[in-house]
Amino acid sequence: MAHARLVLLLFTLSLTACIDGPPKAGQPTMAELAARQPYQPQPLPPKAQAVEDAERAALAARPLAELLASSDEADRFLGLPEAIRQALAANQLDAAEAHARALIKIIPHFAGHPRYGDAIFLSHQALGKIALRRNDQKTALAELIASTNTPGSDRLTHGPIPMDLARALVDLGHRKAVAHFLDRCSHFNLEKDKLIDWGILLRKGINPDLVPY
Repeated sequence: MAHARLVLLLFTLSLTACIDGPPKAGQPTMAELAARQPYQPQPLPPKAQAVEDAERAALAARPLAELLASSDEADRFLGLPEAIRQALAANQLDAAEAHARALIKIIPHFAGHPRYGDAIFLSHQALGKIALRRNDQKTALAELIASTNTPGSDRLTHGPIPMDLARALVDLGHRKAVAHFLDRCSHFNLEKDKLIDWGILLRKGINPDLVPY
């Protein structure tokens, strides 16, 4: 584990040492592409949708504050992802960071849970977004790559990979880092060929229409 973290740190340092620059002349920025018609995701398979429905029902059954304060880790594992989303939406960065780190702390106890892979991806993506809002691009890059250290899940396999952090980092010039992120996501998402193609375009200085928005 220590060796893996060292490799990730060295890789991140190499990425931050060289910003790849803007896209080729005439290419739209990621922000401009995101202003297009909103992306319409495909329906999840029945099994994955059943997990989604059960999760929504469980969250609706109890107040979020009660779940977060519970002594039962299963309650906190259920509530923390929603707490992260709400805090980010409200730009409450300290709260969002605290929730993300609390989730990371208990994730190892839920290996095999349907949301195990989602929790890894979400918590590190959240920390990356928080870092970016604090103008810390180095940490944002590290968290972007860390979010791909997931075995995947029904949601990550069949659903679209969230691209908001990746798009923001492309607009800041970190094209090779985002291409590497896409390559890693291709290992657990069914849209493997599309993700690889996007990475190839980014390395050529062309902005693909990264979705979802």
